[in-house]
Amino acid sequence: MSSLTRLQLELSAFLRQRTAVERDPVASAWADRCLAGSDRLSPVQQLEVYREQFWLRHTSSLVEDFPGLGGILGQQLWERLVEGYLERHPPQHFSLRELGAHLPTYIAEQTWLDQRELCRDMAALEWATIECFDAPDTEPLDAAELQQIAPDAWARATCLLNPALRLLRVSYPVAELRRSLKRSAVEGGKLSYPDKSAENLVVYRRQRSLDVASLPTPAFELLEAFARRVPLLEAAAAMVTAGHVTEAELGPWLGPCLRDFAANGWVARVSVD
Repeated sequence: MSSLTRLQLELSAFLRQRTAVERDPVASAWADRCLAGSDRLSPVQQLEVYREQFWLRHTSSLVEDFPGLGGILGQQLWERLVEGYLERHPPQHFSLRELGAHLPTYIAEQTWLDQRELCRDMAALEWATIECFDAPDTEPLDAAELQQIAPDAWARATCLLNPALRLLRVSYPVAELRRSLKRSAVEGGKLSYPDKSAENLVVYRRQRSLDVASLPTPAFELLEAFARRVPLLEAAAAMVTAGHVTEAELGPWLGPCLRDFAANGWVARVSVD
C-alpha cells in the first residue's frame, strides 16, 4: 500500500466517525501530524469541517430520498437511525442515488425501533420509487406484435415486465400514509399512524410520472410470476392451483387482467424466445 493510499484511507475513516475531532485525541493527533492547517483554521479544525460536511451531505440526501420515513420518525429518532445506518453502510458508490439501497434491510434489524415494521415498509416503498424513477424507458406493448405470435407459440410465451416497475408486499398502507404525510406537511395537520393492513403494491413509472397501485392477491401473484419469467400458461395454471380461480373462471379472469397490465404499461413485451 502506498503512503498516499494509506493517508486517504485514514482520512476517510476519520471523516466517517460520529465524534467531533477535537474530542478524539487520536483524530486530533493525526490531524496535527498529517494536515497543514492555514492562517484561518488549525489542522484539527480543517478535519472537523470535512467531517461535519460528510454527515450533513449524506444525511440530507437521505432526508430527500426518504421523506415518508422521516415523517414517521421525527427528528430525534431519524438522526439516530441514519447515523447508525451510515456507520454500518458507508457510501460505496460515487452517486448519492445508491446511498439508501440497504436502508429497508437495516431498519428490519433495529429492535429498538418501536414502529420498525411500519418504517421498513415505508423505506421499501420509497426505495422502490427511487429505482423506478431512473429505470430504463421502454416502448408500450405493441398489439400488432402480439397478433403475429403463432397459436402454438403461446405455450412458451413469457410476459416481460416494464423495467420501471417494482412489486412490494407490505404490512401497512404506506402508500396512503405517504400521501397523508405530504398533505400534513403542507397543511400543518396532525397525523395519526394507520393500523396494520397488508397490501400488495405495484410501484411504476408511466409517462414520466410515478404512481402506486394496490392489487388483489391473485393479480399480484400473476405479476410476481411474470417477474420470475414464468411462462404465461404456467403462471395462469398456478392461479387455479392456488385456489384463486377455478378452471372455468380462468379465461374470463385472465383476459381482463392482462389487458389492465398492458394498459398500465406494466407488461413491456411478450417473448416466445
